[in-house]
Amino acid sequence: MSEQRSPIVRTDPYQNEDEIDLLELWRTLYKHKRLILLSGFGAAVLAAGISLLMPNIYRAEVLLAPVSSGDAKGGGLASALGGLGGLASMAGISIGGGGSTEENLAVLQSREFLWKFVQEKKLMPVLFEDAWDEQANKWEEDDPKKQPGQLDAHRLFVNGLLSVNRDKKTDLVTVAIEWKDAALAADWTNALVEQLNQYLAQQAISRSENNLKYLNEELMRTQVEEMRKTLFDLIASEQKSAMLANTQKAFAFKVLDPAVEPDKKAKPKRLLIVILTAFVAGFMAILYIFIKEGIAKRREQEAGEQLS
Repeated sequence: MSEQRSPIVRTDPYQNEDEIDLLELWRTLYKHKRLILLSGFGAAVLAAGISLLMPNIYRAEVLLAPVSSGDAKGGGLASALGGLGGLASMAGISIGGGGSTEENLAVLQSREFLWKFVQEKKLMPVLFEDAWDEQANKWEEDDPKKQPGQLDAHRLFVNGLLSVNRDKKTDLVTVAIEWKDAALAADWTNALVEQLNQYLAQQAISRSENNLKYLNEELMRTQVEEMRKTLFDLIASEQKSAMLANTQKAFAFKVLDPAVEPDKKAKPKRLLIVILTAFVAGFMAILYIFIKEGIAKRREQEAGEQLS
């Protein structure tokens, strides 16, 4: 009679080594609860102190509507000169208008326009007050290369000071400036839009003057009656465009809701900073405890294996 052998069950000593024991984790956290609470509380107090030292930032907004081509050209003028637009394009000239909304907003955020705005408003000592000696009325650094310049001012505007948002459904544009002085924020926002309209209008006037010079020269050289009539129409169009650019205050954007001095700060959100800091500090403390306990347990196992 053959002897029946029982199946050999091999037990792997490392089989349950990596299994997570929730009760053991809770015991570990409870044992070090003092460290976790002190870490979160201490970080929260530190964050509260730092956030109180941060200045309040106020956000002033202005709501704009792009001026349509019909508005810029006086209503029916656009349709009346529709046929002349092709001829004008062939000649390399444009018939008035304030440009597309995308182009105008690109100008608003351009380095050249913002630098002109900063210079006219004399904002450099205000924007970079840490580098400005108010008593001596000069920069603290005598070396011009170390003084804030055009690129610094542009980076300051586009990296947080100025924000431009366009609603693609309504085509309305919101321009906002965030600054620690609420009155200055509102004043700069309104002045920025006003200067943008003036800047774009002046560019349109310059284009019209160049176009008129070209058209008048062509008119003097051309003897064909039909071409002369077309040139007269184009000249009349350019003259009307120049007149509108000179007289129309809202050349590219109409102000629907001007900026007013904000009565509430936009940031910093101090409560949120404190809560997030306390949470992160507590999480880091828990992570430290788990790593420390894991290393200690591994050393105990290694020590036991060596003794056995």
